[in-house]
Amino acid sequence: MTLPLVQAAMDDLRIAHRDLLRVVDSLSNDDWSRPVPYGDWTVKDLIAHCIGDMSPRGVGLILAGVLTPEFIADTGKTFDVRARNAAVVAERRDLTPEDMRQLLFRCHDAMHNAALKLSEKHLPVLAYTVPMGPDYDLHVEDWLWFGYHDRQHADDIRRAVETNWQPEKLTFLPEIKERFRLMYRYREGFLRTVYSIAEDTWEEESGNQGWTYRDILAHVASNDLRIQTRLRTVLGDRDEAELEALKDWESWNEHAVEERRGRSVHELVDELAATRHETFRLLSHVRPDQLSAPITMSDGSTRNVLDYIDGFTEHESMHAGQLVPASQARKFTAP
Repeated sequence: MTLPLVQAAMDDLRIAHRDLLRVVDSLSNDDWSRPVPYGDWTVKDLIAHCIGDMSPRGVGLILAGVLTPEFIADTGKTFDVRARNAAVVAERRDLTPEDMRQLLFRCHDAMHNAALKLSEKHLPVLAYTVPMGPDYDLHVEDWLWFGYHDRQHADDIRRAVETNWQPEKLTFLPEIKERFRLMYRYREGFLRTVYSIAEDTWEEESGNQGWTYRDILAHVASNDLRIQTRLRTVLGDRDEAELEALKDWESWNEHAVEERRGRSVHELVDELAATRHETFRLLSHVRPDQLSAPITMSDGSTRNVLDYIDGFTEHESMHAGQLVPASQARKFTAP
């Protein structure tokens, strides 16, 4: 008999996948070559990524009996998903849109079929902790709720179609580029929580500063504006009024959140993506002699550029952890 939580997760995956397929079916021939804001992939590349390797994913490890807390922890320390993603995309660059559409249609079959084999004996493994970053943990059972991934990238495709965006080549100092692995991991981890949230939970209080879960998303969406003010100072573009406003961080946060109340989740994620790209543009201008420039924080302490990057990178991990209680996995109650 299928575990109720497995059935719920697979039902969610089916619904999310159906929506992704509808979005892909609506694309024109020209849309497939559109750049996806704000990276290096086209829509076709992104669809190749959505297809993935068509494996059972983590469910296969569970059934094989090789998944242990030590395996999870060790893999998380070194694994860089960017390399695997790039390889999968490159492998499918020569396929036609029709071929990719057929692959996309059945890309979750292996995971779905494997998940249905999970039984009560696997419940202890499903409860294992998966460290995602500072103050942010998931459980193995969250791997079953893979619908978030289709929802996230269906939104990315919509954004590509709605936005006339062209990629720009940015180059970075090696010291800054080294920070990108964790920056990517924690941003993707944050988006994972955003697209995992139960739709009727966004307006619930989160227990963080009296904010709702939507308010937390609004806060993170606005945070790169603060980052950019400080980075521009390093680059010689100092705005005293903006820097003065940052000293009262609580008021700045409340104003930023209040200003975004009423915006949809889609609009907030659009801002999240656009402002992060502007942060990357500023980081691409940092010179070697500017890496040690002091960045003054709200409490008067200072950080150099690299420490500052580490700080705002970990900030997203912390807030991702605050969104986890609103996820469908946590809200699910077995009948």
